Amino acid sequence: MKTILTILLLATFLLPWPVALSQTSAIDGFSADRIAAERQREEQFRAVPNPQSAREHLRRLTLEPHIAGSKEDYATAVYVRDQLRAFGLNAELKEYEVWLNYPKTPSVLELITTRRQPLSVREAVVPGDPTSSNPKITPLFNGYSATGDVTAPLVYANYGLPNDYDDLKKAGVDVKGKIVIVRYGNSFRGVKAKVAEDHGAIGCIIYSDPADDGYMQGDVYPKGPWRPVASGQRGSVQYLFDYPGDPLTPGKPAIPNVPRLKPEEATDLTRIPVQPIAYDVAKTMLAPLKGPVRPKGFQGGLPFPYHLGGTNDVKVHLKTDMDYKLRTIWDVVSRIDGNEEKDRWVILGNHRDAWVFGAVDPNSGTSTMLEVGRGFGELLKAGWKPRRTIILCSWDAEEYGLVGSTEWAEELAAELQEKAVAYLNLDAAVSGANFGASSVPSLWKLIRAVTRDVKDPKTGKSVYQEWQDRVREDRSEEEKVTGGEARIAPLGSGSDYTPFLQHLGIASTDMGFGGDYGVYHSAYDSFYWMDHFGDPGFRYHVAAAQVWGTLALRLADADGLSFDYRDYAGQVREFFTEALKLARLRNLAGSLDDKSMTAAIDDFAREAERVEKNRQDAIRNSDRAKLAKINDALVQAERQFIDERGLRGRAWYKHEIYAPGFYTGYAAQPLTDFRQALDDRNAANAKEGLERIVEAIKRATKTLKQ
Repeated sequence: MKTILTILLLATFLLPWPVALSQTSAIDGFSADRIAAERQREEQFRAVPNPQSAREHLRRLTLEPHIAGSKEDYATAVYVRDQLRAFGLNAELKEYEVWLNYPKTPSVLELITTRRQPLSVREAVVPGDPTSSNPKITPLFNGYSATGDVTAPLVYANYGLPNDYDDLKKAGVDVKGKIVIVRYGNSFRGVKAKVAEDHGAIGCIIYSDPADDGYMQGDVYPKGPWRPVASGQRGSVQYLFDYPGDPLTPGKPAIPNVPRLKPEEATDLTRIPVQPIAYDVAKTMLAPLKGPVRPKGFQGGLPFPYHLGGTNDVKVHLKTDMDYKLRTIWDVVSRIDGNEEKDRWVILGNHRDAWVFGAVDPNSGTSTMLEVGRGFGELLKAGWKPRRTIILCSWDAEEYGLVGSTEWAEELAAELQEKAVAYLNLDAAVSGANFGASSVPSLWKLIRAVTRDVKDPKTGKSVYQEWQDRVREDRSEEEKVTGGEARIAPLGSGSDYTPFLQHLGIASTDMGFGGDYGVYHSAYDSFYWMDHFGDPGFRYHVAAAQVWGTLALRLADADGLSFDYRDYAGQVREFFTEALKLARLRNLAGSLDDKSMTAAIDDFAREAERVEKNRQDAIRNSDRAKLAKINDALVQAERQFIDERGLRGRAWYKHEIYAPGFYTGYAAQPLTDFRQALDDRNAANAKEGLERIVEAIKRATKTLKQ
């Protein structure tokens, strides 16, 4: 039976948003005498973004394919720059010269059985989608694929991950000297290329299986939002887990007078040809395969039993011809100087380049950024000046490997480590109505607070309440009773927060509204798709702008930054508990000093509790001198998770808590080196990895203490 207090608390929480909020309701980080003004400013900002404006931005940005480094890409950079200037913001282009590939000619793909059968590497024109017939649409290709001309037996390798190759070996199928065909899913495509290369394959073909992305998920485009039979997924096969950015200048910016590697020296580039195809083409290739019937978990959604192949009666000829050269890319950087703390930067970023039209990925985010810029412009006209500097960045060449953001971050590394408060990322901002977020734990509280103050366009509830209600079904019974918080995911890689968090130690977030999105990296990620399926009224573009801009306003204007390391300590403890279970399961726990790790987390948690109490006291007392010291400590604590030696075998990644694993791709592998060593069953590496994590936690604790 609930207590009266519990009932009252629940009733307050469940009130509709306009009733639950008031002009004087608290905002974490703001002293009592500044709350009303901040509420008013946020409401003024959130009133600016509108669906018609967002729709027009997206229409303009998706008129032409605009792959990184092309003249059409440059035109989008100029559009974004000029729009921001029209809103009253300064904005400039920042150029880098980076190593990029385009296909010289469409790839040649042939199935060789009793005859030689040419196969398509293009996507079909879709009736009703006017841009799907645009002659500038590139044929299907992979960024950073090698040039090659290979003919060999075909092997089906499921998702193309290490365990799949183990199953092939058990079935007596050797991929050495052969071409593998793998399906998208469960990891980043660059991982699939790397694992294929490591196992001796001479070529790799990647397709989207309808079980994962197609008719088994729902109606396909143009009837529904899912991938149609003649659609392929472009994308980079850069070894992003090694290092992102320009392959020839790892750790340094791609600017004049910086030494460059030779292409053959770059360790993040594959040496085999890699080719994406549509699943109607994959059907033609998979159907005649002989050899063993697929192991458990290998069967996809095509209407026949999958076989592993590897026999000489089914071969493939794959020829890729890539035009590699140094190409210019253009970031757009806009800056609103702070009037009190000019050298504290709140950075918002979204990339602009696309494999084709990129209505969802990334230009729903670019359209959202322009609406945020318009909102900031209106506040400036009304006399507002942010306390801290706000920087809006439109990145280029993200699709190839986070290139534009990485080069900028590497060029300004020392300044960013000194001045950056946080980096707020938005990529594919809108593909549906379902809000989700990833973040370092210190910013969880801020994300939840902001989403409680923005309305969901369809339901009228807060974005947070809708988010929480949606994920409640996935919770335990205990969490349902106690009303557990909506889960915020860890940050892995695959978008532009990577150089800021994992190379420089800048607290970062990523967020967006998702949905049934089956046209990823295809020619059908178009304005027509967005207008009919993703966000027909463009209301979620507005909500995305409201959430993103409000986050920035609170970080830019708060007295005491809303960072809470108590959540960080709790999350690290949870990560370690799970890792320790795995260590015990693999008989590795005996070599680990788990007591030192537990003690370090305990000390970190105590210090986080103390700092939070001091922060609240200083806010209440308007003690600006004390708040300045606390704010600096809160910002710099994240930097202490950076180990300048880098992670084992990949020095570019330096964050001891958050990084992608070797085989996880986009997904985070928290406590990265430690977890990788456990996966490798390497006790010595696990011991060293844990010791380095303990050192990082102690550094963060010391920073909070100071």
